[in-house]
Amino acid sequence: MELQQLRYFIAVAETEHVGRAAERLHISQSPLSRQIRLLEAQLGLQLFERVKQRVRLTPAGREFLVEARDLLAQASRVEERAREVGRGDMCSVSIGYCEGVVHNGRLPAALRRFRTAYPRARLKLAAMRSGEQAEALERSVIDIAFVYNPSHRSELLASRLLTSEPFVLAMADDHPLARKKAVTARDLDRAPWIAIPKENNPAARERFLAACKSAGFTPDIQFEVAQVANTLGLVSAGLGFAAMQASMQRMNPPGVVFKKLDWLPLTVDVHVMWRARAQSAGVRHFLDALEWPVSAKTEETLAI
Repeated sequence: MELQQLRYFIAVAETEHVGRAAERLHISQSPLSRQIRLLEAQLGLQLFERVKQRVRLTPAGREFLVEARDLLAQASRVEERAREVGRGDMCSVSIGYCEGVVHNGRLPAALRRFRTAYPRARLKLAAMRSGEQAEALERSVIDIAFVYNPSHRSELLASRLLTSEPFVLAMADDHPLARKKAVTARDLDRAPWIAIPKENNPAARERFLAACKSAGFTPDIQFEVAQVANTLGLVSAGLGFAAMQASMQRMNPPGVVFKKLDWLPLTVDVHVMWRARAQSAGVRHFLDALEWPVSAKTEETLAI
């Protein structure tokens, strides 16, 4: 039994006339009659009674008409859903991100554009460390990752630079250095620092320490804190300095001031990563929703 047979059956049932049904269907009467007989044979039922110039449904035919209409309606819904999936309207995207990524504005803006374009798409967000995200991508736990300064290459993943920001220095607003226009490396020698745990991004941590050493001082890291909000809370309490991406200034935390670190030759680079050989419609659409820097190029990727 085919859907076309059901359409033929419904047309004959509604017109009670094979000729008029054939006209509606834009076919000749002979193949229409043949398909109706074939359908009856397949079902083992008589669907119509032939009465003079008309055909009328038998009791079994009336029951089958209800089911046939339901089947065609369901088939239409399935067909439309398939089209929606193909267009990405019904796609799903699972996104991993480092906490600080949301503060530079690119991810929230992309989420808004994606949601506007595909309101029926399913979005899942998970805050994860950079190192965890590469593994989650390879295991298909997430579809897209927003990570800091990726360092190791993998043929399984693709990567593209999204943002690059300078570091700024966060300090308590009542610290003596808060009154200085510019803070030098010498000012920070032997001062207490608050930093992210080494395991969050070992490579980035080592780059930061090396840059500080080259500038002429070694940070005295007294506290390790993973969450940005908690770090800023400790800074405002006067427990130490913290270096963070410039976009964190948008948070405007109470009791904290920020100073430029022009002498620190480091940037906070956010890369977007995805599986190179398995791009779903949802992944493609979300990548299109991102505002990429003009110079950004997709690279063979980086597994943290």
